[in-house]
Amino acid sequence: MLCQKPTTTKITIIDSIMGSGKTSWAIQYMNSSPRYKKFIYITPFLNEVERVLNSSVRKFAQPESKKRGTKLDSLKDLIYKGEDIVSTHALFQRMDNELIELIEMQGYTLILDEVMNVIDQVKISKDDLQLLLTARTKTGDPVITIDDKGFVHWNDKEYVDGNFEHIRNLANADNLMIYDNIAMYWLFPVSAFKGFEEVFVLTYIFNGQIQRYYYDLFNLDYNFQAVTNNNGNYELVAYVSLQKENRVHLMELMKIYYSQPTDRTDINKIGEKTTAFSKSQLNKLTGNITQQKLLKDNGFNFYYNKMKVPSNEVMWTTFLSFEKKLCPKNLKKQFVEVTARATNDYADKSTCIYFANRYMNPITKKFFTSKGVKVDEDLFALSELLQWVFRSRVRKGKPINIYIPSKRMRTLLEKYLNNEL
Repeated sequence: MLCQKPTTTKITIIDSIMGSGKTSWAIQYMNSSPRYKKFIYITPFLNEVERVLNSSVRKFAQPESKKRGTKLDSLKDLIYKGEDIVSTHALFQRMDNELIELIEMQGYTLILDEVMNVIDQVKISKDDLQLLLTARTKTGDPVITIDDKGFVHWNDKEYVDGNFEHIRNLANADNLMIYDNIAMYWLFPVSAFKGFEEVFVLTYIFNGQIQRYYYDLFNLDYNFQAVTNNNGNYELVAYVSLQKENRVHLMELMKIYYSQPTDRTDINKIGEKTTAFSKSQLNKLTGNITQQKLLKDNGFNFYYNKMKVPSNEVMWTTFLSFEKKLCPKNLKKQFVEVTARATNDYADKSTCIYFANRYMNPITKKFFTSKGVKVDEDLFALSELLQWVFRSRVRKGKPINIYIPSKRMRTLLEKYLNNEL
């Protein structure tokens, strides 16, 4: 684990199930706070930006592209003026040192609606990476060096542009790390979180998420709380661990599909292996026309014959690269990305089809574990599954039917509902 000075920023993880009122609490909290407090509210989607704009009594500003500048320039201008700001994950991830310094000077509170992408493997071939590791400047110094924490430093001052310009920029921004000389990673600048007076992260099952491992990597201190709704008044309460959470109502609402003895075909049989429906296994499956068709037919059979619902009540998913190959009949417009979270756009869907088996990128997992960060891959998979399932109408307390042919993913959901996880 990286040895960094612990942050004095108070980081609170508001860890409550989807639909419990985390966003409503945040809006209530901002509305009731003293005017001198300044907020930056970051959410994944533009429609949630609109929700904050329309629900707050405070005057929130949204960064906009202008003729003489980008959205990032607009964000810096708004912070300079001390405005309350609402924006998206995508813009916030472009954080640079100038922006961080402005935030520190103005004293902002960050509310982060759902965890965001804080680490990403940089696209660079093994040959190019080895080339960089051995390359020398005109003066004979290494083009890049790696410090004892794993951060990459760019030493070639005369390099202007070329194939490694992106690598140079990340290194110069102190956002680039290397793992075992086989992979490079962009990391969201940890100084950004340290620059806020206070940080609230609104999510569920934080302990299984990559942002948690990132916080542990940099020794960021954080505490847990939950949210409760008392007749429209949202309050923070003591966090209840996952194992002690009351999920009786979810057992009644989430109806997992199991094949019956009278069925001519067991549509769960295709997912018996532990790795079934992982990216690597789906890559093999989609290379076989017969197996590919079988899976598509299973999806159609589930919603059309077994559940007897129209296609507009269905939401289905797989990894994005397999969307077209695995789409069941008449569900082209019903695809919801496997990474979907923090959106209510599908809250009328009664029938869910989940063609995926979630694992962390193995190199990313090794990156964290090599630095002493413990990773729970099953909790990660469960967290991702629940985020997706809760895009459906179950978030409104209505029953849903779920087809999860992956035995591993189905078992994780069963254990969750039975409070075994």
